[in-house]
Amino acid sequence: MTTISKYRSGNRYKGRVSIPGAYYHIIICTHQRQKILADNTIAPIIFNTFDWLETESRLEWICIMVMPDHIHTVIKLGEEQTLAKVLHSLKLFTAREINKHLSRKGSLWQKGYTDWCIRTEETLYKTIRYCYANPMRKGIVASSRDYPYWRCKFEME
Repeated sequence: MTTISKYRSGNRYKGRVSIPGAYYHIIICTHQRQKILADNTIAPIIFNTFDWLETESRLEWICIMVMPDHIHTVIKLGEEQTLAKVLHSLKLFTAREINKHLSRKGSLWQKGYTDWCIRTEETLYKTIRYCYANPMRKGIVASSRDYPYWRCKFEME
């Protein structure tokens, strides 16, 4: 007998399409939503990994919001790339580096990720504003401009 969770996990990637050159909003969560990411020593590992992936033409990052237990990012997928391969590289490298930095072992990231293809310029800007407002919505800061674990190639506010 198939359980609901097995059914859902088996179909997690069904219908998922990677379109090189398309913009995506992606959310990656820590394993069991551990709150270990938003830290002066951890967030730079994530930012530097996105920079490296961009240097390698695997993606172009537009914005990156590192929350305590997840990451919101808007990227433009590189040519001849798939989301699965790019995010596998991101998660593998950051997990190894963060675990080493924290002297810990085990899973850092949840399996999979959530993604939405962004089809219009209006949706792109709305998504960036959504990512920017996330720490304020979560009650972490009174104003998004006070949150330090954020990068964006667009001026905000």
